[in-house]
Amino acid sequence: MSCGNPNETPCTEVLSSTYLYIDGEIDEVHYLEVKTHLTQCPPCRDRYSAEILLKAMVKSSCVGAAITTDRRARIVAELRQTSITYFD
Repeated sequence: MSCGNPNETPCTEVLSSTYLYIDGEIDEVHYLEVKTHLTQCPPCRDRYSAEILLKAMVKSSCVGAAITTDRRARIVAELRQTSITYFD
C-alpha cells in the first residue's frame, strides 16, 4: 500500500504500528512518525480509520461481558502470537 509519494516512514512500518498508535502504547518517536505519515498518505489514513472503526465495533459488542483472569491471559497469549503482514 502506498499513495505513490515518498514518505520518510514506509507504509508497512506505519501499518504494523497501527494498533500501538491507536492504543497509545507507542513511544514518542514512533508516534510522531506514524502521525506525520498518516497526514501525508491517504491509503494508510483510510486503513487507520477502518481499524478505529473496527475497534469501536468490537468494544461496543463486548459491553457488559465479564471475563475471567484466566480467559484474559489466554486471549493475550494468543494475540501475542499473531502477526499481520501487509503487502504493498
